[in-house]
Amino acid sequence: MKKKLMALGMILVVMATLITGCKIRNYDSALIDINNGEDKITLGYANFAFKYDQARYDVNYGSSYGSTMWSQDLTGSGSTFADEIRDNVIDTLEEQYVIKKHADEYGVKLTDADTKAIDDATTKFINGNSSAALNALGADKDVVKEFLTDMTYVAKVEEAMIAKAKAAGEINDTTTSSTYVDNKVDEWKSKMEFNVDEDLKKQLVVDDLFSEASTNSTAASNSTK
Repeated sequence: MKKKLMALGMILVVMATLITGCKIRNYDSALIDINNGEDKITLGYANFAFKYDQARYDVNYGSSYGSTMWSQDLTGSGSTFADEIRDNVIDTLEEQYVIKKHADEYGVKLTDADTKAIDDATTKFINGNSSAALNALGADKDVVKEFLTDMTYVAKVEEAMIAKAKAAGEINDTTTSSTYVDNKVDEWKSKMEFNVDEDLKKQLVVDDLFSEASTNSTAASNSTK
């Protein structure tokens, strides 16, 4: 995929007291309608992915850029960094959806070890964050587990895709693994219809996490690899 959530690789960061706020409205509404009502990606799930990504950026770069980072055009795209990350998250969630849809095609299933790692990481994330942080993220056990499960499927399907393509000689000096995966996912996406509710999308907003961080806040990580 061209862009990925910073969480890809299945690392969850414990945000401690970095986040405060209220749970997003219209949590179960379809932010992304798939194939005219066949399926959906909810606003609540996308909000968790967006806020989680925002918090990761603030933890890693907030001390250098501060909260003004989100209103700047950092990449020369002509959009603010907040708008760019918002669009990136939506695009990535769509890509992850189609990749997971092809898991059976590549014989990908979750192992007992995968399930245990996801459960352990979910528990650590829930227990390691304050109720205010979890509320602002819209993070309960179900959404965190779903998030990690999707990440696991994406990683395993991509690995299987690359292995199969290499065996068939479809990955070579001119076609890299990432290019092959990008092209394949684009092909899959072209056969599906994704419609984003632009009004709901406006609810994916940046909170000023960096300035609200307490001096004793900590960030710890847990890898489910």
